[in-house]
Amino acid sequence: MELDERKRVILKTVINAYIRTGEPVGSKALAGMEDLHVSSATIRNEMSDLEKLGYLMKPHTSAGRVPSGEGYRYYVMNALHSYRLTQRDTDRLISDVRRAGLHNTVEDSAQKLADFSECAVFAVNPVCTGGAYSFGLMPVGKNTVALLAISGVGSVKTGFIKTENEFDQKTLQGISSVLNTVLSGVALEQINKSRLELLKKAIEENFADASGIADAAAELLEELKSYELTICGGTNPLSYPEFSDIEVAKKYINMLSKKHEIKNVLLSAPAEKEDFSVLIGEENPFFPYPDAGLVRVGCDSKIPVVFGVMGPARMNYARLKAGCSYIVSQLKHRINEEY
Repeated sequence: MELDERKRVILKTVINAYIRTGEPVGSKALAGMEDLHVSSATIRNEMSDLEKLGYLMKPHTSAGRVPSGEGYRYYVMNALHSYRLTQRDTDRLISDVRRAGLHNTVEDSAQKLADFSECAVFAVNPVCTGGAYSFGLMPVGKNTVALLAISGVGSVKTGFIKTENEFDQKTLQGISSVLNTVLSGVALEQINKSRLELLKKAIEENFADASGIADAAAELLEELKSYELTICGGTNPLSYPEFSDIEVAKKYINMLSKKHEIKNVLLSAPAEKEDFSVLIGEENPFFPYPDAGLVRVGCDSKIPVVFGVMGPARMNYARLKAGCSYIVSQLKHRINEEY
């Protein structure tokens, strides 16, 4: 619903005040904060209307009001003021360490965003960078073989295979040759079920005792096509009063282990859409706590990345949006430059 100018200003002012203080906002306090040229009684009536419309809520223990999930969403979509990052902000966001590898690159950005926002930051990216891979096998112990998958840019993914039989280096080189022949020039995203069946058949036809290696190679290739989750600043939300209740804190800590659920929620919005979207309370399936918020933003680079920032529902969304935009811009440039 479109709000008139007065209601929009009052809603924005209530939310800004609540973000600053964490305390319910009353009409008298609001009249003192803003030069609205209306009485506190008029403001009280407007706040009552905003409550009926679902944008504000009235806690049982207070005469003031707080934003609802719908109120926060309207605020982010329609009333969010632009925030100019300070020098101190950019100093916290600039990474002075450039570690090699996609995982490290994404982790550096996530950690900077966690330090800046003082919230938990989740980052989801493909395990590997796509393109064609070469493969190698080497013994690392009795009945244990390492399978190495090496990308065109030199990143390496390793899987360990337990085998019933011992294989010498010559045999492993032969199996590696079969792997590379079947998968030669095939991009990671093109390795489908039929290609994996062909690979397994080729290995078993040439090496009768290597069926276990064929199965493990297929599993590792599927893993390479999956997404990984990085969590930085996981304990940051516990410093806020919204998470001080021991039961809420326990549920939050337990939530951090639900990596599959977190990945699914973040990936439900494609990275190609660099939207700044907000999930409040029950809208967030992996932590439906009413006073918690999750911001989701994508990085539409050559290798897509999705960030999630989680903290109290009263996060400073204007500042956070500016920080996310800065991090996404830096990360996009780095990924596009290096990959």
